[in-house]
Amino acid sequence: MRNYDHLGEVFREFRSNRSISLKQIADEIVSVSQISRFERGETDITVTRFLRLLENMHVEINEFMEAARGHDKSETIRFMSQLTPLEYKRDVDGFRRLFNEQKEKYEKSPSVYEYRLNMILAQSFICKCDELVPFPREYLDEASDYLFSVDEWKIYELILVGNLYLFMDLPLLDRMGREIVSNHSRNRANRRLIIVVLLNIFETCLHRDALAAAAYYRDSVLPLIEDETWLYERNLYHFLLGLYLYKSGEKEAEKKEMEQSVQIYEWLGCRNLARNYTEDLKKYAN
Repeated sequence: MRNYDHLGEVFREFRSNRSISLKQIADEIVSVSQISRFERGETDITVTRFLRLLENMHVEINEFMEAARGHDKSETIRFMSQLTPLEYKRDVDGFRRLFNEQKEKYEKSPSVYEYRLNMILAQSFICKCDELVPFPREYLDEASDYLFSVDEWKIYELILVGNLYLFMDLPLLDRMGREIVSNHSRNRANRRLIIVVLLNIFETCLHRDALAAAAYYRDSVLPLIEDETWLYERNLYHFLLGLYLYKSGEKEAEKKEMEQSVQIYEWLGCRNLARNYTEDLKKYAN
């Protein structure tokens, strides 16, 4: 659902980059004050006046709209780029600032629904970093409604699922996972992200002792990890397969398989992963 509330901002960037003043492009149809309010996002202008301004600035409509779409994408990239560093530091205050920034943008431009989704995404990180903070049910319902209204899940939708899965009940979680599996052939560009999300769902099913659901992801992920260079994904699958078999009753042999996976992460210098899955091994396999 693309929005164009930022057209005034993009227009100002064009004008500034060309060192053109407001007076130079204003005329008897569009005044300086009208252009200024449009650039600040305070008012819209008619299509006729907008095209007149582009003509006065010697900018083709195709050139302008391409820049507008790139600007929209860069906003998303800027937001996403802040998530991982904050997560590594478990910076709850940083995520709260990010949440408030997106909330302010959404209140200013409520037609830009992506700001609302970014708020929900930031809140999920707050709750993951501080387990005492509950994730609002209405956020989960809202995000779910959005996801199932989208024809094709691309990178943004996959990231949304990949960060909300911890807060989903098993039926919703399984529904999300099966949706990803059924559509992965149309989304080969995001194959690696798809695998990671499915592994997270596989792991969550195991943690909740939902072995029948876990078996579906055990079988669905295996054909996707044929690339031998994907060491993280293949080793995590190896660990989770061991945990699945362990919970299914095959104890000591599969515990050794999980210990081997942890050892591989240690050999690769992935100390955080090794520590996390050592804790997992102690918690679920003792």
